[in-house]
Amino acid sequence: MILSAWNIRGFNKPVKHSEVSGFMALNKVDLCGLLETRVKRGKVASILRKSLYNYRFFGNYNSHNNGRIWLLWNSATTYVTVLEEHRQVVHCLVKHHATNREFHASVVYGRNNAADRQELWDSVALFGASVGPWIVLGDFNVIRYEWEKVSHIPPVTSDLLAFNDCVLGCGLADMNCTGCEFTWHNRQDSRSAVYSKLDRVSINEDWSRVFCQTSAQFIPPGLSDHSPSLVTFHGDPLPRKRFSFLNCWADHPSFRNLVLDAWDYEITGIPMFRLMRKLRNVKQRLKLLHQNQFSDIGKRVQRRKEELADCYNALLANPLYDILIQQEKQASIVYWKLKEAETKILIQRAKLHYMKHEDMCSQYFFAKIKERHQSQVIGAIKDQNGNLHTGLHQVGDAFVAYYRSAPFGLFYSCKGH
Repeated sequence: MILSAWNIRGFNKPVKHSEVSGFMALNKVDLCGLLETRVKRGKVASILRKSLYNYRFFGNYNSHNNGRIWLLWNSATTYVTVLEEHRQVVHCLVKHHATNREFHASVVYGRNNAADRQELWDSVALFGASVGPWIVLGDFNVIRYEWEKVSHIPPVTSDLLAFNDCVLGCGLADMNCTGCEFTWHNRQDSRSAVYSKLDRVSINEDWSRVFCQTSAQFIPPGLSDHSPSLVTFHGDPLPRKRFSFLNCWADHPSFRNLVLDAWDYEITGIPMFRLMRKLRNVKQRLKLLHQNQFSDIGKRVQRRKEELADCYNALLANPLYDILIQQEKQASIVYWKLKEAETKILIQRAKLHYMKHEDMCSQYFFAKIKERHQSQVIGAIKDQNGNLHTGLHQVGDAFVAYYRSAPFGLFYSCKGH
């Protein structure tokens, strides 16, 4: 299945009709969000009949008379139900016939004015509060980070903060993208040139879990000044999770003895083999420690918090009862240690500094962790011949083929930043 969003910057001219229909046919797009069409409602039927007759259509004309957002989908492969429409976003439910899977999609075309975009942030936050797998794509008309813009004029910090507050508050993370790093260019000379990443693809945690093997690509803009996005669903299995040492393990009372016991295990063989087996034994013991003491740390913390509340309420009924005093004290210690361990785990996985972000909620940490996971996935890569390889297996095979055939050449990765 292929999803796309493209700010076409006007869709009244026949040359644009040919550009879009060719793009969708070439890439076998199942669902496309066309943005900034500037097409009056009365001309829609004629354009669809001539150039896009294979696609079903929805436009947000009830919210804006120029149809700022069009949805086009192939009814043979996809079923789309529009749930909400606004001036700057259309929320819909998408069902893929072949896999019978459903997800929510929000196609965005943000306003140029920061004050007007607050309406967009509110709509996205409200819709995202009660959805499953969810993807948000389109032209947001604002960047998230300062390095996403090249210009003589610096970005407005308050605009970036408002956008990031919305993204992190919704639990969204940028999907790992390849292709064009900057998705918009004003096509001016060097004195006035501006390059920005205004278009993006973001996903929530449920999407990462259900559609783990998806990747996004931004291709050259063609007749528009915006690069279209292509989101591809791969059928590859989940890669194995790598082993990572968590610092909170070292604080556990049994940590030292556990490691010593695993390391002192008698193994015969050459030194390198013994070293590898000892390291493997330590890893297995640490994984068992994590499973018994730290797995589902959030749920463990919540349970201990509830137990502490029960002990406190019982103590209030009998404030001078020594047994209840000791129970409440012990529950407080256990809760404190688990809460501290949870915070350390989140900080380590998110690669953040606690003193700088200590006032942030757990949702912020989870959002940053998802961003890091997405940035570490190579969804597509180009070989030395310029051929694009996508998906877990194809990317792996491309790496192996390169190092077998051209060990001294250059390998160009199209992994985005």
